[in-house]
Amino acid sequence: MNSVPGETSIWTEPLKIRSYDVDFTRRATSASLCRYFLEAAWNHAEALGVGFQHLGRQGKFWVLSRLRIEVRRAPEWGSEARLQTWPRATKALFAMRDFKVTDDTETTLAAGSSAWLVLDATSKRPQRLNVLLAGLAGLDGKAVLGRDPEKLADDQEGDEVFCVKVRYADIDVNRHVNSGRYIEWMLDAYPLEFHRQHLLRVLEINFLSETLEGEVVSVRTWEAGAGAYGHSLRKSGGGEICRARLEWEETRGPKSSA
Repeated sequence: MNSVPGETSIWTEPLKIRSYDVDFTRRATSASLCRYFLEAAWNHAEALGVGFQHLGRQGKFWVLSRLRIEVRRAPEWGSEARLQTWPRATKALFAMRDFKVTDDTETTLAAGSSAWLVLDATSKRPQRLNVLLAGLAGLDGKAVLGRDPEKLADDQEGDEVFCVKVRYADIDVNRHVNSGRYIEWMLDAYPLEFHRQHLLRVLEINFLSETLEGEVVSVRTWEAGAGAYGHSLRKSGGGEICRARLEWEETRGPKSSA
């Protein structure tokens, strides 16, 4: 786990795809890809002196606000891959960070772009980054997707597919629901047969508020175009936690509905 020689802003980590990273297709899930990226981003931030421990001493912490992942070919169980990540720029209150996953032939398997906020631990208000990240070099011209993750429109509530109560296993080091767990809940909104016949190609998600232990989350879904579905996760009181758009490619047989 280190930086690329000559490009100190690029962090590289080897990946070994384990059985607990894949689903019944033996391919790594999008939630696993998200977790790989988050782990590498945290490790890189620590190495740059702006990580969890450093900000924690100042009463602040990082949160992922927006994420877009594009999957060309998900890595398979037992295979090895390489993840690279780098800070790209700061835009208003957002710190942009990109990543890509490649195989042993340097072919890109998946890539993504993200927008992060630094929050005050007490007020939960976003902090200005010009002082916190002063001197941090970014690769502004190295946008792996050629675009930033977007703010998704709040124009649908969708049909409730199921509800889930937040429990111990859902909580991360910041004491709220882990980002990967939200993605897993969205994927659970699709029948198994749908997953047999479709591959997820694009996932774009906005994280809007935190969820704590004991809260009840409603998972809602609606059609958002050809091969695409929108999702909204809401607390039992009605507050929206996150919203997303998932784009699928049909692999065989008649299309199932989510």
